[in-house]
Amino acid sequence: MPPWFWIIVVISTCSLFCWYISPERQNKPSKVQIVIAKTWIILRRLICFSGSAFGLFTLYILWEMAESIEYKLTGSIIIIFLSIFFAYVGIVGQGWYQYSISDDFRLYKKIKDKYGIRW
Repeated sequence: MPPWFWIIVVISTCSLFCWYISPERQNKPSKVQIVIAKTWIILRRLICFSGSAFGLFTLYILWEMAESIEYKLTGSIIIIFLSIFFAYVGIVGQGWYQYSISDDFRLYKKIKDKYGIRW
């Protein structure tokens, strides 16, 4: 199978998961929805925390290189910002509005309440 087919399958599957576990969808979730929601959150956190840890590892490699200090500082700022962003997305996720942090926390609270997630 061509790679574009697998990309479409993965994107479609992720979109269906997000739609299925949306807190706006139903009042009381079924057991299947709870399992899928918790699985989705665990996978999201695993991937995002791995990305954040990889960023910190890259920071270590950057400082071991024999480059100029300006290069190291610029790279470090970018890597630290991206690592914090990955950790934030892993914990909270993203709300409906792309640039609203309050929307992220509002949706995160709804999902926690609906599916019984501790953090």
